[in-house]
Amino acid sequence: MPHATTSDAFLLGLESLMRRSGQGAHLSATVLELDGPPDREAVTRATEAMGWRHPLLHAHLRRSPLTFIAAWTAGPAAPVPLHFHVGEALAALVSRLINGNSIDIFRPGPNLEVHILEVDHRHFLILLWPHSLFDGIGIDKLISELDSTDDTPREDWGETNRASGNPSELWKTAHPMIEEMRTFPASNIRSLHRPSRHPGTACFEVIDFDLDTSAAIHAKMAGSVGELLSTPYFGAASARAVAAVLAGRDEPSASILLSLPIQRVNDPAKRPLFYNHMTAWSLLLEKSSLTDLTQATKSLFRSYGSFRKRKLHTAMDALTKLNERCPSRFYLLPIKHYLKGEICSLFHSHIGEFASGTDALFGHRILNAYHIPTVSTPPGVGIFFSEKNKRLSCTLSWREGALDPAELTTLRQQLLTDLGAGLPVVS
Repeated sequence: MPHATTSDAFLLGLESLMRRSGQGAHLSATVLELDGPPDREAVTRATEAMGWRHPLLHAHLRRSPLTFIAAWTAGPAAPVPLHFHVGEALAALVSRLINGNSIDIFRPGPNLEVHILEVDHRHFLILLWPHSLFDGIGIDKLISELDSTDDTPREDWGETNRASGNPSELWKTAHPMIEEMRTFPASNIRSLHRPSRHPGTACFEVIDFDLDTSAAIHAKMAGSVGELLSTPYFGAASARAVAAVLAGRDEPSASILLSLPIQRVNDPAKRPLFYNHMTAWSLLLEKSSLTDLTQATKSLFRSYGSFRKRKLHTAMDALTKLNERCPSRFYLLPIKHYLKGEICSLFHSHIGEFASGTDALFGHRILNAYHIPTVSTPPGVGIFFSEKNKRLSCTLSWREGALDPAELTTLRQQLLTDLGAGLPVVS
């Protein structure tokens, strides 16, 4: 079994934070709506084969007694758990799953569950998975082989060598990121986390845009900043939504620090099924750059370029490697120290086309698909986008206690106003 990668080290820090503060496990759900009911026997055969095909689906994390690096330990091969539900509301089922404890990366057992739901003549396939083993790219690959009955064991976990390097050399490489963090306090970075409130359950809201609204959103973006700036455009819109809530809390001068997942393997064909091969890029948007969406987009694009030019992504990787032998609770200490208890202002991603190349599963067309990630507090909120069949979806994810109902309305309205969207379908 391979060792955890550097990005896993960052996620183990989040996992530790969430568990120590009663926020549960760092789980996500993927929802796919099909145009008909998948055959029960076909799904059963496929989940049985998948459990044999991928040993990591029944592995758990343990630290080596020699290196103290967290590594996956193989468990006995077994079918992927499969559950059928009839009549339960989709939102209620997903909420129960992501707030449950059926998946635990620190104990032997399954790292994936498949749930089939039929409700109001609609049919959903739901995957429940831990962020320490998968990311959105990995789930895309998993979906592409979900209905396969091939049970031949495979190794699809990417890099396995942990050449951590000499600590003194790593410190030299990591030092620019430490220096970057030391500049953060002057920017008054804030999140929606309320230290006085105990973190509650994971909450979410999915906004489904129809074809016309999705086309209108893309047209507005193309007319203002161009299609090539789609990633910073949606990131800037998300940042401005959080800033609008902070302004309502009498923090109008707050700056926004986005934590953006950037794939470390550039070639999509070489990205593995398992492991998060991402680096968390911390990109700052000063308050002065948040006055309008176009300005915020260009500012975020410049921050992205500056981060890469100064090789801060390499410095972040080195910093994580330095921390990976420490207890997980230490991973986030540097940034929390410089941000006075914060990690970032929000989590955000736009994965683009969802499960590109996979249009049907178990003989039924995929009508819509999106991810529902849980988030920690701090920062307390995440805004995530994806697209399937030219339809845009947005998942608002937050912790109970981080957002009041009126603040959720402010967040949603600011986001939709910036995107140029009308009244969406909320699920």
